[in-house]
Amino acid sequence: MSKVKFIFCTHNHQPVGNFGWVFEKAYQSSYKPFLDVLSKRVNIKWNLHLSGILWEYLEQEHKEYIKDVQELVKKGRLEVLSGGYFEPIMSSIPDKDKLGQIEKLTKYIKNKFGINQANGMWLAERVWEPSMPKVFAQAGMNYTVLDDCHFANAGFNIDKLNGYYTTEEEGCKLNIFPIRQKMRYLIPFSNVEDTIEYFKYLIQESPMEDPIVVMADDGEKFGMWPSTYKHVYENKWLINFLTALENNADIVETVTFSEILRLKKSSGRVYLPCSSYFEMSKWALPSQQQESFEGVLNRNTYDTEEKKFLRGGFWKNFLVKYEESNNMHKKILYVGNKLEFLKNNDKKAFRKAKDFLYAAQCNCAYWHGVFGGIYLPHLRNAIYSNSIKAENCYNKTMLKKSSWNIFDLNCDGQEEYLYESKTQNIYVATSCGGSIFEWDIFKINYNLLDTLTRRYEPYHKKLRENIDKAILVDDSPLEVQSIHDDAIKVKEFELDKYLVYDSYRRSSLIDHFFSCDIEYDACLFGNYQEKGDFVSGRYEGEVVSIRKFLKKKTKLKLYRYGNVDGKNVKLIKEIFPLEKGYHVNYSIRNNCSDNLEICFSPEQIFAFSSKTGDDIGNLKNIETWKRYDDYLKIEIELNLSEKCDLFVYPVEAVMNSDNGYERAYQGTAVFPLVKCIVEPGKEKKFSMETVVNFK
Repeated sequence: MSKVKFIFCTHNHQPVGNFGWVFEKAYQSSYKPFLDVLSKRVNIKWNLHLSGILWEYLEQEHKEYIKDVQELVKKGRLEVLSGGYFEPIMSSIPDKDKLGQIEKLTKYIKNKFGINQANGMWLAERVWEPSMPKVFAQAGMNYTVLDDCHFANAGFNIDKLNGYYTTEEEGCKLNIFPIRQKMRYLIPFSNVEDTIEYFKYLIQESPMEDPIVVMADDGEKFGMWPSTYKHVYENKWLINFLTALENNADIVETVTFSEILRLKKSSGRVYLPCSSYFEMSKWALPSQQQESFEGVLNRNTYDTEEKKFLRGGFWKNFLVKYEESNNMHKKILYVGNKLEFLKNNDKKAFRKAKDFLYAAQCNCAYWHGVFGGIYLPHLRNAIYSNSIKAENCYNKTMLKKSSWNIFDLNCDGQEEYLYESKTQNIYVATSCGGSIFEWDIFKINYNLLDTLTRRYEPYHKKLRENIDKAILVDDSPLEVQSIHDDAIKVKEFELDKYLVYDSYRRSSLIDHFFSCDIEYDACLFGNYQEKGDFVSGRYEGEVVSIRKFLKKKTKLKLYRYGNVDGKNVKLIKEIFPLEKGYHVNYSIRNNCSDNLEICFSPEQIFAFSSKTGDDIGNLKNIETWKRYDDYLKIEIELNLSEKCDLFVYPVEAVMNSDNGYERAYQGTAVFPLVKCIVEPGKEKKFSMETVVNFK
């Protein structure tokens, strides 16, 4: 009789920039109790991957965990996997950084747990591209772990997968173990008996050989995911599961990846297309296409066999779906290229900057599925903070003078203008309303325009249609639920009224023309009509040299011919960089023969650390507006050339996460309302100055 060779693997990770209390909660609710239970089962072997950021946390806060892992490795009961140190999506970073990230984590693991460890790697979010084997092999990796859907995408019958398979790129080989999706869904959410019955089924299907089954998934599902701590530990699911494995030793045996590599030859050659785990392929699709795809998946006309051939998008689509993700991604590529010039001038600074860059490559803030991801400002801030720190290392040695650079930063086929100095960066997109989309302050390593546009997400429809059935999180059932379950859990009631979507990317110096009788709530909830075509229109631009106080300076001059209420208007805005901010001059020229009545509103948005302290609402007769951020220890000051009313409100997006639906603060929008009548052939001038004061 054959025996199932069961490879049990957990992957533990927390994002760069996550709160310290989240790390600790994950440790106490998941990592520690899981290790404690497994340590007592001398007949059970398992496999473990931790990202470098998590090893760093344990080194500082819980060295006992590392000692326990060392003991298990020494006894041959545990195998530790390598991977990218800061858990990057490997396909999104240059090959030199792939090598650097893997080598950094591998070095740590081998130093801590022995040279026979870290021969295989965990691939973040299992995002695969066919060119990867060469780089991974060069990094010394012998194997990685992917999903059975990767193999389905290559035409394999996933029910017949067994063992591991070998792929190559330019003759550089890599072994791949397929994860069974069924096992990921059974463990730990189903009864223990269901998993044992599945093992028996596999033996019946393969009576003449030992089936090899891999369950590799997030360690957080064992205690940290909603309701799982009670289920896994208090109700003793994990203990019962391990006991069942021991009691059924005649049909199932736990093994490590390396044991299988030694005992069994490869099951054959495989070439896998660009893919990830199945859920990710759904999330990566544009929202409307995601809805259509889910509709296809839910059709009763498709049987199980046919569904194996369905696939969604792949990870890099997130760089299209979320412009903010693309901005972070192109930022780290740009900074990474700059660091190559630092390499031969200051090796110490280069090594320090490289670590910051690696941290900025952590994947979690670049996408969104059932976890917060890109919707969480503190995760995006960590990306920017580390990339700005890396850039600061470059600036101290290499940057000689402030200047405007012109090139296609975001790879959209349009040029951007980048003002770079030792105190700040100002990035301007001429193709997006001539707006400032990034404002980096080096003293605090912070992008003050790190905001997120309010977008439609497919789960918004489900929330809107079921808002009356929603369960307040505190009242949610205690029974364990998978994060893929359909229950509507909310952090507050009446969330549907905040399902507001922006028709343009939220950035600064967005030039609105409103109706003169516009009301605050209409602006807040987007219930207004643009009178002009400047918000997302393309501006022409040029860098102009000027002399100021006997010093040569530069300004960025932007202009656009457009329409306001059907009348031809030329708008000019000139951006003057200051030491710690920028000054903007506006000129609105009426090129028609009739009077032009306007309510001009150059919107700005600021990514404060929280919405606490906002002076919001319809503010009357304002010439200077200030907002202090207690966490950042800065004050944003906005000075206007004339008194006018201001609309100020927090921009909040409704997101879904593993804990339910909630509002997520993205930034504070400020709308000066400049109302006037411009006579034919005349122009209206207006200026404002935006500076950051350090407190």
